Amino acid sequence: MPFEIVEESLDVARDDAIAVLDATRQHAVDRSRFQWLYCDNPDGPAVLWAIRKTETGEMAGFTVALPRRMLVDGQLRHAWNGADFSILPRFRTLGLALKLRRAAKNGVDDQRVDFLYAHPNEKMAVIHAKVGHSPIGEMVRYAKVLRTAPYIQRKVGNNALATVGGAMLDPLLRIAGAETRHRAKCNTSLMDITNIDERFDKLFANAAPARGVIGVRDSRYLRWRYAENPLETAQVIIAEENGQLCGYLVMTTQQDMGVIKDLFPMDRPEVARDLLATAIRQGRKQGLNSLSFTMLCSNPLISSLVEFGFRQRSGLSQMYGYAPESSELRATLLDVNAWWLTVGDRDV
Repeated sequence: MPFEIVEESLDVARDDAIAVLDATRQHAVDRSRFQWLYCDNPDGPAVLWAIRKTETGEMAGFTVALPRRMLVDGQLRHAWNGADFSILPRFRTLGLALKLRRAAKNGVDDQRVDFLYAHPNEKMAVIHAKVGHSPIGEMVRYAKVLRTAPYIQRKVGNNALATVGGAMLDPLLRIAGAETRHRAKCNTSLMDITNIDERFDKLFANAAPARGVIGVRDSRYLRWRYAENPLETAQVIIAEENGQLCGYLVMTTQQDMGVIKDLFPMDRPEVARDLLATAIRQGRKQGLNSLSFTMLCSNPLISSLVEFGFRQRSGLSQMYGYAPESSELRATLLDVNAWWLTVGDRDV
């Protein structure tokens, strides 16, 4: 059965791509996600490659690359963030998967962007390796329990015992927590996320690391990624020194769990501690069961998380990257210690 790999405009592929996602995901995918993630990205529209049956034109699968402005050793570069690799079950073969995955790599080789990075699941990691992408490092998740009753309930299966146990243990957790003893050096507060403005541009310009690899976090990107996201509602905690923005933390909620998406800057532990302490207090105020934060294993924020009682949970996925062997960026891009990356830098 002959197939072809074709790069298609988003308008042409929209309906077929949404249908493929609906058929391969456990939750429905609507048009608002497609419009927001693929079309409205301030760093540029997604690049989409489709697998189509040559005779009928039926879409068997597709993948996209999301453009992302990056700084590499302080210089602006352009990357692709791999996302939404989806093939209908009846068409899943190693050969087709390799051809589709290779399309983005070929785009990098053709100098359409400087490099790509992706976070495949365990099955897809094999495909990335076979086409020549290199593993960079593991994404790790750290979590802190805020309310113990739900976890006691799962262990003992008794609501009354879980309620009593939680009432006894939760005050002890608060007393023992580093956030209770913490003395802030910055002023922290919740800010309406729609008010992300030029202060965030100035913060990133002044605080972005001079060495390594980091995604641009200016106001237009942050507004799109978090304030305009139709999939989840985010809140932002800001830190200020002498009336000037010096850091922020973005978090969302998934059921009764708080999920920290990003914290910047990552190399100022005194600011990170203030933001984490405020996020923990805010999580308790909102009745959340836990807080979690996922990032690349080399992220310097990990030491602050551990200090505030976050513990590492099971590993998630390998991050992969690719730049041609001739690229001057290759050594830096494949060095896990060069990256400043959180879960907010992944695909959605």
